[in-house]
Amino acid sequence: MPKVRDTAALAGVQVGFPLLDQELLEFSLRLPPDYKLRGLRLRWFFKEALRGFLPDEIIAKKKHGFGLPFGVWMMRHPPLHALAADSVRSIAARGIVRTEFVEALLETLLPIHPGYYGEMVWILMMLEQWLRAHAVDYRIDA
Repeated sequence: MPKVRDTAALAGVQVGFPLLDQELLEFSLRLPPDYKLRGLRLRWFFKEALRGFLPDEIIAKKKHGFGLPFGVWMMRHPPLHALAADSVRSIAARGIVRTEFVEALLETLLPIHPGYYGEMVWILMMLEQWLRAHAVDYRIDA
């Protein structure tokens, strides 16, 4: 949410998160579980409650994210690429992910589809940066 809010603000657009309203949250906590998840249908109760108020295409819309183009930025900016590659290789050295996976990610997968695989690099990079700040010696021994 901060990513969406801050990026939208750069474009001069204000966003809201109506399903996080405190009163709505308190109300939803009182609903039976099968109102919130009906089979595989998420937010069933809220969608049904808004049927006829919102257009059907909004009710039936699939969820989609708003991702940063980190992989594209990484491929175009050598210092960012170096930081990310160092971070991801450090995660492998800690035993959290396999070295073979990291090398395939950086050398093969990311250049082919940076928009897709950049997210994985971002997640691993952020984990490593957090570990460097909070758990320097953390590692998994096989």
